Amino acid sequence: MESGHVAIIAPCFNEGEVAVRFIRELEQVLAALPLHFKLILVDDASTDGTADLLARTRLVAPNLELQVIALPYNMGHQEAIHQGLIHASELSADRFIVMDSDGEDDPTAITELLAVTDAPIVFVARGKRSEPPFFRLGYWFYRLLFRLVAGRSIRFGNYSLIHRPVIEAVLARSFTHYAAFLSRQRVAQRIIVRDRRKRFDGRSKMGYHGLGLHAFQSLMEYSDELLRALLRAFLLLAIVFLLSIAFIIGIRLFTAWAIPGWASVLSASLFNGTLLCLGFFAIGLLMVSNARRDRTARRLYRVLPPRE
Repeated sequence: MESGHVAIIAPCFNEGEVAVRFIRELEQVLAALPLHFKLILVDDASTDGTADLLARTRLVAPNLELQVIALPYNMGHQEAIHQGLIHASELSADRFIVMDSDGEDDPTAITELLAVTDAPIVFVARGKRSEPPFFRLGYWFYRLLFRLVAGRSIRFGNYSLIHRPVIEAVLARSFTHYAAFLSRQRVAQRIIVRDRRKRFDGRSKMGYHGLGLHAFQSLMEYSDELLRALLRAFLLLAIVFLLSIAFIIGIRLFTAWAIPGWASVLSASLFNGTLLCLGFFAIGLLMVSNARRDRTARRLYRVLPPRE
């Protein structure tokens, strides 16, 4: 296991005592490790007093420090991760772990994460899940769609470890989905597997709407592949449309046959489908162009001092 400091970034929103329980469990795991850790809890503008509760929390483990940073307004899970990474990058840490603070990510996996020394990116893949059957089915369809578009599977979420050289790439570009963004980096990557646990309070915050947004955000990270698929679909539909038009014209000019009614309907449908693919392709190009712009890491958070 390498020496050096490790920063842990954990976003939270209206977690309250759940986040405190997360800290206590994390303390028990990290106290046995011969490293110094700094836990950065990113409060995403909670409205239930979570930030104050965390600022009053005192740690027991001697090798763990707690830092609470607060966002000015609710910016979403991914931007909370981004702001946490900005703050962590200014520390002396050489490795950075991102995980959830709701109890679903097993802290005991940190020992195994840190034991991987031959790759600058290590993911914690999800084994068994505790969600309802229909949600698991929806997640299966999401993974299938991701594989069709990206050409690779995604079995992991935000729970991961990166080394300092990787964080520079993360902060140099915008990302909509942290895990998918990391999976695109052209460096060695490793995966360990842990079961996804239930939230400490038993209530999952991700519903079907959240799952759909999660899938869309991950596919945006593979916009190049998505655009290629749309371009192939456009070319295929354009060729079929032109062939159908040539077929109709050929019947009209060179035969005495009546033009089938379905031929006109098919041609109109192909034409509309071709225009849709072209439109999505053009919109996609604009979105990719905007996403590719480098951005300066903007510090939007404030550091909360410890409170009595």
